[in-house]
Amino acid sequence: MQKVSCNVEELHEMADTLWYVRLKPEQVVDFNPGQYLLVVMADDDKRPFSIANKPLENGEVELHIGASPDNTYALQVLRRMQEQGKIDIQLAAGKAYLRDSRHPVILMAGGTGFAYTRSILQQMLADGLHKPVFIYWGVRQEEHLYAHEELNAWAAEHKELTYVPVVQNGSEHWQGKTGLLHDAIMEDFPSLNGYDIYVAGRFEMAGVAREAFKEKGVDPERLFGDAYEFI
Repeated sequence: MQKVSCNVEELHEMADTLWYVRLKPEQVVDFNPGQYLLVVMADDDKRPFSIANKPLENGEVELHIGASPDNTYALQVLRRMQEQGKIDIQLAAGKAYLRDSRHPVILMAGGTGFAYTRSILQQMLADGLHKPVFIYWGVRQEEHLYAHEELNAWAAEHKELTYVPVVQNGSEHWQGKTGLLHDAIMEDFPSLNGYDIYVAGRFEMAGVAREAFKEKGVDPERLFGDAYEFI
């Protein structure tokens, strides 16, 4: 993998405990939509984060980092970025990148796993949507839907795109789907055969989804997620 130093061009909190980071690598970098990078904290300490944008000509890389007070793993990365204004990364990693396919697509994102699906979706929009694409984004509270307006705008602009937010603990004002993310997909699709499905989120969620989707006839060769390299 390529190792490169980056300047931290932008860092701000998008929502409670959710941070946006924009990095400018000091040399040209290359990755496929849906791949991730490793933040190099030390030679024996490299921390993975999904890339949240499609490959850009200016080489910039965006990250969406969830960092609650009990998540020192991510907070230490943010603190170094804030204090030094620079960070070393390695890329690109991951085999669950966007495939060239005619199959309709389901993008399934839990929490900040949305970053992974955003990279894929951005590339698909840039290439032109010629098939149905469904993005399901699950969060615990609706305030964590930090890209809700962006996704609604994209869905309004592209008739092939359907955006379905799912809030696990919806308030009395929430009008959308509630409950578990994979259940929402199971309810909406009589069959998952013939779909390309990209999954990002906690390993537990990815594992449960894989087993559940078998009941709907998913083709294991068309189910993509970096979690499946480890579980």
